[in-house]
Amino acid sequence: MSDGLEKAFLGEMLKYAGPQPMQGAFGGGIGEEQFSSMMTETYADALAKRLDLGLAGRIGGAA
Repeated sequence: MSDGLEKAFLGEMLKYAGPQPMQGAFGGGIGEEQFSSMMTETYADALAKRLDLGLAGRIGGAA
């Protein structure tokens, strides 16, 4: 459960503070716009597996 909570939290944080799409000649265009949410979710999943933010223990009292 805590991995899911942390993944959701990190996903929301990465939407605002994570990698942003490039603009101009080196941007990915419509493809980058379509798949950026999947990439953000993948980053959040990888971070949640490596980090223990301890959110579940702080919010619900579970370990």
